[in-house]
Amino acid sequence: MNKPDEPNDTTAASDMKDKTGDAASGVSATQAATAIEASTLGKMLRDGALRHYAPQSLRERLRDELAHAERHASFATGAITSPSASPPLEAKPDVRPPKAGTPVKHPEAAWGLSLAPWLFGGAGGAILGGLAVAMALLVARPPAPPQDPQATTGLQPQEIVASHVRALLSQHPIDVISTDQHTVKPWFNGRIDYAPSVVDLSAKGFPLEGGRLDYVGGRTVAVLVYRTDKHPIDLYVFPARDKGAAAPTITGADGYAIARWRRGGMTYWAITDAEVSHLRVFVEAVQAAT
Repeated sequence: MNKPDEPNDTTAASDMKDKTGDAASGVSATQAATAIEASTLGKMLRDGALRHYAPQSLRERLRDELAHAERHASFATGAITSPSASPPLEAKPDVRPPKAGTPVKHPEAAWGLSLAPWLFGGAGGAILGGLAVAMALLVARPPAPPQDPQATTGLQPQEIVASHVRALLSQHPIDVISTDQHTVKPWFNGRIDYAPSVVDLSAKGFPLEGGRLDYVGGRTVAVLVYRTDKHPIDLYVFPARDKGAAAPTITGADGYAIARWRRGGMTYWAITDAEVSHLRVFVEAVQAAT
């Protein structure tokens, strides 16, 4: 009996040859099928058949919302946008699959770029809108009521009272003692930067006793001292901030009668512990003399 591995065993060799041929044929068929499938998949990837596009209804809804947001931002800045003035909507995008080799444009990126100007523009528009409202309020605000002409002097009645009382308590309430106006007026030369008007009112019942310097209203001022029925009257004279004339006003403070007015570019304050009627006559006499 012959062994299987002997050369003269032709039957076994023939059978082995047939099996080997069949195996090679099966391998070749599998490779061919795999190549065909790979070619088909590559073609589908290249021609865009596997790509998924958003529905047209979703695109239109997003575009409408963006347009509404832009109109809202324009309204916040005070701009009135009519429907006829709205920019036309962009043409609907072409949903046909792109050709092989054409780069794909992502709609999400385009929407993001269109949202950025609205976001930043909306914040800036809100700030500009606030500024516009503030400016409108300033323009529409009614003008401030006119101030008291005497208040523009910067001097308060309490300062006059304090100065008058301080002089009464002083050992030397008068710096230059004289009833002569031509002696009192030159005394102020070089001591202050203006020349006060010194008038003789003895004929009106208010004799001049002299003058002094005092510091009120943030500056050195001239004070003329008169008298009526043993009551001193201090007359403060200094340049007015407002050159316009103002009629006298008489008020009371801490038991003193105080008068103030403007005339000839000068501000006048008069204070006394005498009766208000005496101060009124004194003011009239000063105005008539100046």
